Amino acid sequence: MESSSTAPKAGSGKGQEASSSGQGSGVDLTTITRGAWKGSDVTQPEIDWLYRSRRVPTEVSCRLPRGEVEPAREPGEFVVFLAHFERGFDLPASDFFRQFLDFYKLQPHHLPGNAIFYLSCYVTLMEAYIGLLPTKEAFARFFCLRINSVQGKNIPKPKPPVQCGSCIIGFRQGSPFFKFSGLESCRAWQETFFYVRNKDAADFINLPAYHPGAPSKANWSYHPGTNHIETNRIVRFMEQLMKDTDISSDDIIRAFISRRVLPLQCRAHKMSQMCGPCDPTKITGLALSKEDVVLKARQICQTDMPMDWEWGFLPLSSTNPPTPEARERFPRIAAEERGPCRKRDLDEVDPDPYVPWTQLKMGWTHASRPGNFSTNDSGSDDEVTVLEAEVGQEFLDKLTSRGQKNKAPAPETGTSHAPPAKRARLEIGGKLVTTKRYRKKEMLITKSATGMRPESSEDTARASPPPQPSPVPSGTGKSHVSSQGGNTSAGRAAPELFDHRAEENLASPPEALDTGASNLSAGDGV
Repeated sequence: MESSSTAPKAGSGKGQEASSSGQGSGVDLTTITRGAWKGSDVTQPEIDWLYRSRRVPTEVSCRLPRGEVEPAREPGEFVVFLAHFERGFDLPASDFFRQFLDFYKLQPHHLPGNAIFYLSCYVTLMEAYIGLLPTKEAFARFFCLRINSVQGKNIPKPKPPVQCGSCIIGFRQGSPFFKFSGLESCRAWQETFFYVRNKDAADFINLPAYHPGAPSKANWSYHPGTNHIETNRIVRFMEQLMKDTDISSDDIIRAFISRRVLPLQCRAHKMSQMCGPCDPTKITGLALSKEDVVLKARQICQTDMPMDWEWGFLPLSSTNPPTPEARERFPRIAAEERGPCRKRDLDEVDPDPYVPWTQLKMGWTHASRPGNFSTNDSGSDDEVTVLEAEVGQEFLDKLTSRGQKNKAPAPETGTSHAPPAKRARLEIGGKLVTTKRYRKKEMLITKSATGMRPESSEDTARASPPPQPSPVPSGTGKSHVSSQGGNTSAGRAAPELFDHRAEENLASPPEALDTGASNLSAGDGV
């Protein structure tokens, strides 16, 4: 771990405050396990998968931990997490993600895995359905940040923040943004850390220098209110979009999954300008089946998306551009457009297919099989408190009364080109592979998020083995919108009175910085 002399003064101060608070009460904070560093179990095959799926560029070198419990980086290294790469993060990080970290003075280890998923959904809505680059002003209009503290009756207030995942992203009260639910089982994400560094002088990482410790909560109380003109237009646009179309939260999730794009990666252009299977912003141009899109979604979030889904509203692309009305409403759409990009050759084999549960890639951050949860007696009240902080006690009470266990389907045979298997003992290609499994206390979430359509026969759909994606170019035998890089359907056309495509405004002047340290939770009023 970094010594206190290398950490910023603000971060060191926070760490000293937390330590003194615990020592003064006679509580040994080193015994707290929730949100603590617990070492890393990342393996070289997983690093190889990151390179193969274009999540890490060749200009960046990766190093595995050497058994240390807390990160012990070497000069020039950054600390990143495999669980973040699984939810839309990538290198180099996008300008918006870097701006987000800089504005709120955050480090990657402050953000739990579900927070990365929420950020990916926000970027997807802005780019693929409004046509604008995402901005911190619009983000702060929809979301707020709150601290994730160490829990316990013997710990006095103010309770110190946890070591990992101390920043929780929640929806503001009355936020018009679509509601999403991350995985309640995503608790061991901090056990997926490893190190990256640039091989040369050029920066292909785009992250702030690593500093240990808790966040300073800088600008956490920032909220543009109704004073930001463009954000007001975005809110009215979204409300009109939801009124005139069948768009749902599922559309946003499957938009970036089916298009094989990583929202928090620095890309040649925004999603509204994507141009088909050879688009350079894709991790691959090969298409996923509808079933694989659903199964991938269930690996990172809670959703009732049916296997035979249809688009409620088609995302934007070069063949489905923003309407003239949208361009008139948002001048930034035209200003952010970029010229043609050099297209990439199609892969012969999908570098990132859906992985059957017998070859789990994300075993430590989701249940035994997406959508199927198991329970044991190892859970703690502290673990439940994290979920309660994000979704509210009333919602948890309803889940408790409805919860039930689903029987996991029979094992399936995966592709040899899938991400590496782990945390199981099985025979693959004649070789016996020994891995570990992390089983956590989990809960079956049966309530759909706002805008999600319920699945009429979910158990039946899950019982059938998912077809493996075939290595054929996106768009083969598909409709005119197949340039999105995934299975598509007719969908509803855009209303003529407004447009629905927007992305991030990194060039917009910042608002007056609010350095207050108030703790805004998902239910706080604005």
